[in-house]
Amino acid sequence: MSHRITGARASGSLALLLALSLVGALFPTAASAQKKPSNNMWTRSARLYLDRARSNQRPDEKEELYRQALETVKKGIEEDPQNAQVWLLAGQVYVQFDSAAQAHEAFNKALELWPGYEKEVDTERRNAWIQWHNKGVTALQQQNLEEALDQFGRADLIYDKMPNTRLQLGAVYVRMGEMDKAIEAFRGALAILRGPARSAVSARDQEQWRENEEIASFNLAQLLANAGRYEEAEQEYRAFLEREPQNRTAKTNLAIVLSRLGRTAEASEIYAEIMNQPDLTETEYLAIGIGLMNGDDFGRASEAFRKALALNPYSRDAMYNLAQSIYRQTMQVLEQREAAGGDEQVKAATDHLGALYAELQSVAEKLREIDPYNANGLLLLAQAYRGQGDITAADAKTSDEWRGKALAVLQEHENLPFDMRELTMTAGEGKVTIAGSLRNLKLAAGTPVTVRLTIVGKDGATVGTGEVTVSAPDAEQIASFEAEIGVSGPAAGFRYEIGS
Repeated sequence: MSHRITGARASGSLALLLALSLVGALFPTAASAQKKPSNNMWTRSARLYLDRARSNQRPDEKEELYRQALETVKKGIEEDPQNAQVWLLAGQVYVQFDSAAQAHEAFNKALELWPGYEKEVDTERRNAWIQWHNKGVTALQQQNLEEALDQFGRADLIYDKMPNTRLQLGAVYVRMGEMDKAIEAFRGALAILRGPARSAVSARDQEQWRENEEIASFNLAQLLANAGRYEEAEQEYRAFLEREPQNRTAKTNLAIVLSRLGRTAEASEIYAEIMNQPDLTETEYLAIGIGLMNGDDFGRASEAFRKALALNPYSRDAMYNLAQSIYRQTMQVLEQREAAGGDEQVKAATDHLGALYAELQSVAEKLREIDPYNANGLLLLAQAYRGQGDITAADAKTSDEWRGKALAVLQEHENLPFDMRELTMTAGEGKVTIAGSLRNLKLAAGTPVTVRLTIVGKDGATVGTGEVTVSAPDAEQIASFEAEIGVSGPAAGFRYEIGS
């Protein structure tokens, strides 16, 4: 998201960083006793040229007037270098030439010579920031990332009291694959968002600054985690939670990072704490469940996935992960039964297994209905049938029936022509995008596979249909696909079938 800044006030939004242009200048460095700014022939002439240029509507004349103003302030600096007013005017002129480095230095010099210029310099810097920030936004809208970096870079150099530019810089650097620069840009945004500038933010803009801090913190931490810098990512999430201790997203992300650091017990405790909070969303339950499953806490992971399915019975991700989690639970209970020391313990473990296999069967059968060419899904269903055959071994007829079902599913798995993988659904405005991949198992390379998709709402009613044809890759290779489908209402899930 990019926002143009208007007027003398700039409200919070996303922003960016980089290059500087040059226009020759003369910057004497000799220091002397402070003297009050004064008018002279150079300051009067420069101000006159500036005023005329700003009001002139003809580009060629405007450019010439600014050039004359530049020559005048350079002469004024040469003749009266301790006059803060000529430096203030020089900064204004350099802004008109897009010379951020010279403007920045000139304004610094004006303040050094006369601290009473603080308000005027701040206003000039902010106005220049607005000008370059908006040019950066225009460049982004035109997909000109290099130009956007150049303009946002000028804006960031000239004024460091607004986070917008550095947020934009981080976003652009991510798009350009410059992750180290993106990390530094988001760090810079946080330095502003948590720095003294925040105390001057109006009550109206405080919420926007809070949102921008969350954006900067989460993007920074995610980039650090993606780079394998988990300790730094942990620090960023904890720093954010010190300010917003109840933020569930930050807690969830912190738990993910802790899991990657091998601190699964800490992560599981955080997930358990979050899961007890009211009004969690389907997405939050899914994230919690995956985190708990990664920490081998399959019981609580299953609980999280069940709650996700209670909110959306057609969530393919919740079904698949619940089936995986239940299966992993059965492995744990089997180990417990083998280690049991008495008949009661064995019976309790067996009863538990029976309940788990029954639930695994139910979930895996529903999964097959919506995702019939998922090889792992079929194996999970076969495991449910075989497990029930094992625990009913005392009843030969019933046990054989379960084993027969397991064998039929395993044969179906063996005969799969291809395996559907990594299916995802992304909702948009009036549409959804279904993406996934197909691993060729038995088809001749190049064979067309038509995937017919049905999108459903939370009541199970169809809200959209579409299809995509995938050419089978070479044996054991993978081909990705994507289908954009218009929908007539909110999408909750999907199913597919294969056409001839």
